[in-house]
Amino acid sequence: MESSSFADLAALRERLSSHELYSRLTTPRNIAIFMKHHVWAVWDFMSLVKALQRQLTCVELPWRPVGDPEIRYLINDIVVGEESDLDRHGRRTSHFEMYLEAMKGIGATTTRIEHFIALLGEGTPVDRALDLAGAPEASARFVRHTFEVIGRGKIHEIASLFTYGREDVIPAMFIGLLDRLEVPDGVELADLRYYLERHIEVDGDHHGPLARRMIEILCQGEPTRHAEAVEAARRALAARLELWEAIVAKCDPGGGEA
Repeated sequence: MESSSFADLAALRERLSSHELYSRLTTPRNIAIFMKHHVWAVWDFMSLVKALQRQLTCVELPWRPVGDPEIRYLINDIVVGEESDLDRHGRRTSHFEMYLEAMKGIGATTTRIEHFIALLGEGTPVDRALDLAGAPEASARFVRHTFEVIGRGKIHEIASLFTYGREDVIPAMFIGLLDRLEVPDGVELADLRYYLERHIEVDGDHHGPLARRMIEILCQGEPTRHAEAVEAARRALAARLELWEAIVAKCDPGGGEA
């Protein structure tokens, strides 16, 4: 369903894939700044995945067949990859946990995001937990936008946010990052490099096409749904650009401690 309306998002996607942020990520300090902001987007991506799974498959007892079997396959396949992939040591882990390990390798502190996860485990609402954990302002705005879409409950909007705001653009963004990444002496980037390469491989070659097929099935024959899905995608890309601009503003060309 790669219609002209979705094709109109090409300019926003190009701005993301060629963003100046990537050229800043050449020092331990700037890479750490990026990761401490971006980790919140990595976390809320997992929430998007689970929101899709809750609406598109049966996660209740007693079990019953829900929706289109093709969509059930698509989302369950994506969930398996995102929630229980292999890390570079061959151990099962989620992409979020993989990212935390990459942060620790570069020396970026994970205190705030781990506090946030602990607060969620205590039953603290997401909005309140963001404040209590001290999430960076730009990251908090990004997460709140995601949960606003999830809260509306329109599955085609959630799927569009997932597909065109995340899965579809991630390979281009990360290829740009990986191509420009310079490895500083004395800094461990193996986990980060593996994470980026894994996303390029899985999102570009596998999850991306599956997610676009999911959008096609959910919007087929419904012009209103299609228009809402396109607008959700546009806003998702704009939110990502806003986050990237905020990170650039925090970066500098110097090195230093993370």
